[in-house]
Amino acid sequence: MNYFALFLFAFTTVSVTAMPPTVRHYKSSREAFNGPDRTITWRPWHQSPDGHFRFRTGDRYLGGQVWEHYLGFELQQTSIKAIKLSMIRLANEDIREGVVIRPGLRYAIVKVTNDTMTAHKGTWSWTAQQIQ
Repeated sequence: MNYFALFLFAFTTVSVTAMPPTVRHYKSSREAFNGPDRTITWRPWHQSPDGHFRFRTGDRYLGGQVWEHYLGFELQQTSIKAIKLSMIRLANEDIREGVVIRPGLRYAIVKVTNDTMTAHKGTWSWTAQQIQ
């Protein structure tokens, strides 16, 4: 009887660990999952023309044709300047508040939630100004 219990325990352990993890297979690399995303899909960093900060964009699908669009800024570690980012826009949507990045507060993320754009539509724009 003890051998049967040991065999049953070993068999159930092997069968559980032998199951492959759940992997989603898409027909193409551009095919989107129909449900909401749990993470933000970030694009690569880009350097600002003056070299004091870098930025990147990201998107997250919330479901029901509603998207969150993100714009992230990072001040360079060697920079000692404060930079005010204002007049931030995504396509035809204005972001009311501006952000300031400076030593000690090197990161800023702006978010827009809407249902009129997909992940690949709309261009971000902003004005960067060095402050004292």
